Amino acid sequence: QELRLGSHAEALSFTSLVDGYFRLTADAHHYLCTDVAPPLIQHNIKNGCHGPICTEYAINKLRQEGNEVGMYVLRWSCTNFNHILMTVTCLEGSEVMNNSGPYKNFQIEVKKGGYFLHGSNKSFASLKDLMDHLKGQILRTDNISFTLKRCCQPRPREISNLLVATKKAQEWQPVYPMGQLSFHRIRKEEIVQGEHLGRGTRTQIYSGMLSLKDDENEGYQNEREIRVLLKVLDPSHRDISLASFFLFMMRQVSHKHIVLLHGVCVRDLENIMVEEFVECGPLDLFMHKKSEVLTTPWKFKVAKQLASALSYLEDKDLVHGNVCTKNILLAREGIDTEYGPFIKLSDPGIPITVLSRQERVERIPWIAPECVEDSKNLSIAADKWSFGTTLWEICYNGETPLKDKTLAEKERFYEGHFVLATPSCKELADLMKQCMNYDPHQRPFFRAIMRDINKLEEQNPDIVSEKKPVTEVDPTLFEKRFLKRIRDLGEGHFGKVELCRYDPEGDNTGEQVAVKSLKPESGGNHIADLKKEIEILRNLYHDNIVKYKGICTEDGGSGIKLIMEFLPSGSLKEYLPRNKNKINLKQLLRYAVQICKGMDYLGSCQYVHRDLAARNVLVESENRVKIGDFGLTKAIETDKEYYTVKDDRDSPVFWYAPECLLQSKFYIASDVWSFGVTLYELLTYCDSECSPMAVFLFMQGDSALLFSLENPEKCFIPLKMSLFCCQVDQLMRKCWIYKHDERTTFHNLIQGFETIMSKM
Repeated sequence: QELRLGSHAEALSFTSLVDGYFRLTADAHHYLCTDVAPPLIQHNIKNGCHGPICTEYAINKLRQEGNEVGMYVLRWSCTNFNHILMTVTCLEGSEVMNNSGPYKNFQIEVKKGGYFLHGSNKSFASLKDLMDHLKGQILRTDNISFTLKRCCQPRPREISNLLVATKKAQEWQPVYPMGQLSFHRIRKEEIVQGEHLGRGTRTQIYSGMLSLKDDENEGYQNEREIRVLLKVLDPSHRDISLASFFLFMMRQVSHKHIVLLHGVCVRDLENIMVEEFVECGPLDLFMHKKSEVLTTPWKFKVAKQLASALSYLEDKDLVHGNVCTKNILLAREGIDTEYGPFIKLSDPGIPITVLSRQERVERIPWIAPECVEDSKNLSIAADKWSFGTTLWEICYNGETPLKDKTLAEKERFYEGHFVLATPSCKELADLMKQCMNYDPHQRPFFRAIMRDINKLEEQNPDIVSEKKPVTEVDPTLFEKRFLKRIRDLGEGHFGKVELCRYDPEGDNTGEQVAVKSLKPESGGNHIADLKKEIEILRNLYHDNIVKYKGICTEDGGSGIKLIMEFLPSGSLKEYLPRNKNKINLKQLLRYAVQICKGMDYLGSCQYVHRDLAARNVLVESENRVKIGDFGLTKAIETDKEYYTVKDDRDSPVFWYAPECLLQSKFYIASDVWSFGVTLYELLTYCDSECSPMAVFLFMQGDSALLFSLENPEKCFIPLKMSLFCCQVDQLMRKCWIYKHDERTTFHNLIQGFETIMSKM
């Protein structure tokens, strides 16, 4: 309904009244529109600061948020309007129970000159600047020291002393025990299963008919049939409890933009969810078909309706957990009518809490980053991230983001904190950016999202709808014409590595990359080997493994180049001799730990490197090294423990374990042996006179590292370690145990080195 007032001033006055009443009775930290938003409320929202809530509510909020040491609440003082109080958790666990003062209040003074922490003369222009400064400091009070961690920001509809609440409002959100949650039970005779429509995550989806009985006034009952959607849980997944399968819809949600659940049917061993049938089907498929006629106002209506449904769930403290255009159903197309579209959010299906990690990775970029590693992090904030991704889909007519990416590339997308391409409209881009914030605590509330969408629709009715997303340009495909060679970095018998600048703008501002390619005379086998190396590196992502950038194809696709990150300091073999005077034993052991971490990750992916040596460990900085050159790397089959080599061209025999030389078998433990030799290289600063090959060739008495191809069991008798600490010597010897299954592991080596370093 519409309310018309006599003037703009009168309209603002009325809106301001409603806005203030809403804050007084419903939500103290929200404003209905920017035209009447009080500056102090805007300041509080921007800085995560509460109004003048009392200490009792501040402490209760800290407890609800987890009560971790360093967690804090910002709030205006109840007695002095120029003071902000910071209430901090100082102790946790049993300490909290036994200590009378686990929470401390710090006073922030607000003056014309800025913001001051009480007791300090240093001024800051904004509250945010002050808090950013304090987060880097160690705070001390009453013999307790701690650092600030996370600000507990205001949440929608929080109960506090700021609200004038009736008894009904206080009982607004009941919490029911699991056993009291109920749903309508549908008998199997009441449904008829129709055609198969597709499958969801561990579910099969069918159309169907549901028989309903209507009670008439005369006492007669009439039966009628309605069309429904049947979601059948796969019988092979009976281990997933019915409670978890229907947890979302059990809560009896009722909203015009959420699909109606008729009930649940148990048919033999099958659990079936019976939902209303929504005529036009999934939104993504519809948008694909009608992309040419979809307008910006149409898309905004869809976004508003979705935000409305999610705001309703947020108010009831319910998490959907699987928001995407596939789960949005279109009840009315609304293209050629004044009414516009009408959508319904479908149920999430199987909760992500029972999905495997791989299944969760497959849901990138809809699943919130914090839920990938641990599904227990699922919260309302996760729905906000998913809404941002879904908004991206809506803007781009149902296109699938990251659709051509491997699982490893999807993980890298999150690990690198990358963002999806956004529309040209700055305001819409800002909204998506807010929703897809990698810090879940910084994502806006859905009520605020709805307010911003309304504002955007009002101010930007003619936002251009982009038909193709910017991400259609694959950043991992490099064009040959833009690769400008700078110099050679190295070469082998069949290939070479060059330093190039990738400069599509032609102004020498492009990034420098390392480009690996084959020499012209190389045969087909070597092309296949390079392609295998590319495929391996493409799927790896670790801080201590050289980063894959992409590929460059040439000659109609028959030729291929591998594009990697460029590390200007070169390999350890070059770096250590040049910097021997400034690298001590502890720094060498740091490098050793990083190599072990990279190799441990490689082994966890079921790969053996087969060429671990100082020449193949690259230096990113004085504090980080990375494993490179995966030309000999092979995958171990899932039913085996080793890889068998079928050729021995260019094998680095001086780094090989006995089983590699005798049986051509390569285990993860074989890489451990090679690491022992690499560690020896590190400890000798890669001195060419002490290299494994040089020692073998010159054989200088009992100080030598003996190597015998004829007698592999006598391969390595370690050098005397008089110059090195004996603990390092012991770890090195464990790498060279003859039987591969008795050797140490990279995990144990990491622990061993870290123990040694902690005592240095």
